[in-house]
Amino acid sequence: MFKKKMGILLLAGLFITVPLFQSPALASETSTKQTKNYTEELEHLYPDSDYANNDTMEKAQFLQPSLYLNKSYLYHEGSISSTNDVDFYHFTSSKFDGADGRFSIKLVNVKSGNDFDLYLYNKNGALVSSSVRTYNQNEIIHMPKISASTDYYLAVKPKQLLNEEDKMYRIVFDKSIEKATLKRYGSPATLTSFNEAGSPNSNFDLSSLPQDAVVTGLSLEADKGSTIAHNYVFTVSSLKGGAVNVPWNGQKVDISSYKTSQVPAKDRFFVSFNAIEVPQFIGGRLIKVGVVSIKNLQLTFEYEYNRDLNY
Repeated sequence: MFKKKMGILLLAGLFITVPLFQSPALASETSTKQTKNYTEELEHLYPDSDYANNDTMEKAQFLQPSLYLNKSYLYHEGSISSTNDVDFYHFTSSKFDGADGRFSIKLVNVKSGNDFDLYLYNKNGALVSSSVRTYNQNEIIHMPKISASTDYYLAVKPKQLLNEEDKMYRIVFDKSIEKATLKRYGSPATLTSFNEAGSPNSNFDLSSLPQDAVVTGLSLEADKGSTIAHNYVFTVSSLKGGAVNVPWNGQKVDISSYKTSQVPAKDRFFVSFNAIEVPQFIGGRLIKVGVVSIKNLQLTFEYEYNRDLNY
């Protein structure tokens, strides 16, 4: 049986002194410890939740882009507690993520009344890119092309926080680089070289392709005309890519220099050719007709573009 009197517990004849009321300072210290222990427990149990304290680069929460990029239905969700709260994330981007490290990071699902911005930093804390649209518009950052694994920090910063009921946001990692192939006949598709002086140009207009499309591969094919000739050489040129001479033996040929040239696909391409005619016996004499032609001239373009360019 316990008896309580003036802060003293009587237990089997033993006197144990216990303060009934803690001092304000001691109560505050106890509350702080309890809160700290509770928060640490929540951080341990729910590392991806808002209980995780990731408001500095040193405490940045780790994200794995490849996980999200390979499963488009996945996203990371966080929340901003106040206008002074900043959420930092750390991730390592590989050249195997997206297309040579290129993909999109989007900040979405920000509620009306709130305005959150998105910032990308390198491992030294220098700003690489940012998206600072107005109101609760979706934000987007286009990751740059890389040749080796690279560390980055991502920050979600509030500009306005008026919706206290819902302060959540989502971070989405998206494969945004698309690759495609297009085969086009030249205009004209038949070219003629007179007296081995070379043909005029055939034009290839790719202005219908996406604005940022770049050529990543190019091949040429055609059919020989009736005149026998040898030493065929095609000259392929573009307004921004210069000219390339391509020997041709009648088969489809890849033009390797265009794999890395990053020539804009919306550029205008030109193709001409020349060849040495083989003399023929006509009327008992070896003569040259002076006309060599090719027909069904085609170029096959491999290109890539960012489908999120105008996101």
